Amino acid sequence: MARHIPRIYCENLSRELVDLQNDCYFHLISVLKLRIGAEIIVFNQFHGEWLCTLESITKYSVIVQKKHLLRNYQTGQQKKIGLAFCPIKQHNTNLIIEKCTELGATDFWPITTEFTNHTIRVEKLESIARGAVEQCGRLDLPKLHKETAFNDFIVTLPEEFLWISALERSGYQAISAIDTTNKNCGFIVGPEGGFSEIEKNLLLTLTLPVSLSINILKSETAAIACLAMIGANSS
Repeated sequence: MARHIPRIYCENLSRELVDLQNDCYFHLISVLKLRIGAEIIVFNQFHGEWLCTLESITKYSVIVQKKHLLRNYQTGQQKKIGLAFCPIKQHNTNLIIEKCTELGATDFWPITTEFTNHTIRVEKLESIARGAVEQCGRLDLPKLHKETAFNDFIVTLPEEFLWISALERSGYQAISAIDTTNKNCGFIVGPEGGFSEIEKNLLLTLTLPVSLSINILKSETAAIACLAMIGANSS
């Protein structure tokens, strides 16, 4: 069995000696129980992915030495995939962030609709996204945008995306029927209880509506399905 080397995202890899602090310390030393000389992969979207060795351990940080570059990040070649989602129960919101990050989401927009009745913890979601990136092999972190009211978001949709709204049991075309070749795609998924009639009318006017299933999907299932379907359709 191949030896597993832990991957850690670090914002600054400009120096030969890299200081990994905060939750990295707990994960590497207390959970993985790494010691001096252990190999670690450290990465970000600016400096690429590096094989490092653990050089020293202090009370609050871990110092690693960069050894050699494993791969560079291909700037400008990545297709953008956005997801506008409504905060739902914490565990299920966490699931959206984790799985959609693994499936390639580059941008997340939390939006509040008429039927939204939950809030988000930004720091928690950022931590979940970072963990998903470390696990799945990506080099870049997705961007978590500021929480926005649905009405404000829908009239200022970022223009670089083809915006697709998931409307359950709608009878609209399936995602697989849409040509997404070389297009940045953004998805809008509703909360528990779905969109209100006013919100649906705005989506019909300003986005491309699609039907995901003949069944009613939970919010987290719909979000994951959107990214999985678009990924399959683009491959």
